[in-house]
Amino acid sequence: MATPRSRTRKTAGSSVGRRVRDAFENAQETLQSRVGGAREQAQETWDNLEALFQSRVQRALHQLGVPTAEEIRALTRRVSELNDNVSKINQRQRTAQPKQPAQRAKRKVAAAPRRAQAKRSKTAG
Repeated sequence: MATPRSRTRKTAGSSVGRRVRDAFENAQETLQSRVGGAREQAQETWDNLEALFQSRVQRALHQLGVPTAEEIRALTRRVSELNDNVSKINQRQRTAQPKQPAQRAKRKVAAAPRRAQAKRSKTAG
């Protein structure tokens, strides 16, 4: 059987243990809160540095005349449109005028002897 003195010690011991646990839990909560705040502040600082870096790089590229991604996309679209238009024009020209290479060749062959005769007559005279 426990004596009154041992009961007091047990009660006092459990009370002290409870106080220690409570103090530890409070300290842990405070520490986690401060660490969370420090993390948020560090992340905010990092985000600001990243934005500053991106801004400076963009400004430097602009000064060098490097086009932006949007400008390149717009240019690519425009080149594609122009290629389509050229293809359509070529297709219209092919269907509108059939080729006649044989007649052109005859004309060139017939013109060649005339030029030769003209040169001979000038040098002979």
